[in-house]
Amino acid sequence: MKTKGNVSLCVPTHQEYDADCGLGEGRNPPVCGLPSGRWSLLDMMNFSLQSFVIALAMLSQEVRAAATHPTDALVSDPDKKRALANLQFIAERCRQLGLAAAEHRLQRCFLVLTDVRSPTYGTLAGELVTLNETIGDDIKTEYFYHYPRQKVLLMIANAEWLPIFDAFPSSRTEVEEGLDCYALGHPTAAVFHMMRVAELGMRALARERQVTFPKHPLEWADWQNILDQTEAKAKAATNSMSRGPPKDAALAFYNGAIAHLHALKDMYRNSVMHMRRTYDDLDAQRAIGQVRDFMTGLSRKIGEKTRRPIRKWS
Repeated sequence: MKTKGNVSLCVPTHQEYDADCGLGEGRNPPVCGLPSGRWSLLDMMNFSLQSFVIALAMLSQEVRAAATHPTDALVSDPDKKRALANLQFIAERCRQLGLAAAEHRLQRCFLVLTDVRSPTYGTLAGELVTLNETIGDDIKTEYFYHYPRQKVLLMIANAEWLPIFDAFPSSRTEVEEGLDCYALGHPTAAVFHMMRVAELGMRALARERQVTFPKHPLEWADWQNILDQTEAKAKAATNSMSRGPPKDAALAFYNGAIAHLHALKDMYRNSVMHMRRTYDDLDAQRAIGQVRDFMTGLSRKIGEKTRRPIRKWS
């Protein structure tokens, strides 16, 4: 604890806080469990909110410290050095939360403290009080969403999707956004993203079956035309195979994948793309599960880079 006049400075310095939290220069706090930079409540308490509260306490102590001096007295070099260090810590926390107005006000404080003409304690106190008010106004418009626990469990269950991500790297963003929409309470949006994932799989299956269109690329064909050609070419390939385990494996793969696609098209894809209906949480859960099963089956034999027919069935 440091003492300045009759003011007790009980909060840690910015160096002490970073050391206690295991943070060094330029390091970000860890994120526990949630994807894409989303923070758990523990992270918020330990690294975001706790550090921000400490930053506010530092600001308050600087205001009190300045108030212990005559308003027309010049700020001493030790006080300037301490205030600059604490304001840097405060600036980093405001930047972390995206408090734009506070950041602009902080620049005014830095200019006052680094001016060749030393400011008075009255000027410094005025700037710090205004900064405190600006931060207060900024945080009134900062909002956070609390994910329901049961939904976030589905969002962080990435292990089930890892084989899919390996075979279809482009699916990761769509999957994560779909699961996020589900957890946020937007089931129709979740279904929409899942249909985009399924389309990646459908195109891969069509390319494996050498499906082409004379007038446009595969990406511009509609689902029904892709499905019709893929199904026809899969039947032709399996009909020419001799009876035995390889043929059984091929039939199971193609028939299972095509059945999934027909179901997804009729249950979700056509309706969500043409705004024929909306979906509830149960619908979204089913869509997520069905797309995951469909893509898992595909990932065992093909991926988004597949361009040739499967040659070995076992």
